[in-house]
Amino acid sequence: TMLAARAFGAPRIVIVDVDDYRLSVAKDLGADQIVKVSSNIEDVAEEVLLIHKAMGTEVDVTFDCAGFTKTMSTALGATR
Repeated sequence: TMLAARAFGAPRIVIVDVDDYRLSVAKDLGADQIVKVSSNIEDVAEEVLLIHKAMGTEVDVTFDCAGFTKTMSTALGATR
């Protein structure tokens, strides 16, 4: 998903995940920033702030590639 977003012109890409290995692969493949999050739904508000900080601007588009309540809530909360 990240590589497709880059190929179609995404100017800045922040990858968010709970797994250090997946985050390191994303960084190696060209993610501008990575943000490690927890699986705890109670952390969404704090993590949205971390995503905004990593992005450096408002988030226009998000892709949730997991489909869990937590990941969808985080994606929706982070997107303007």
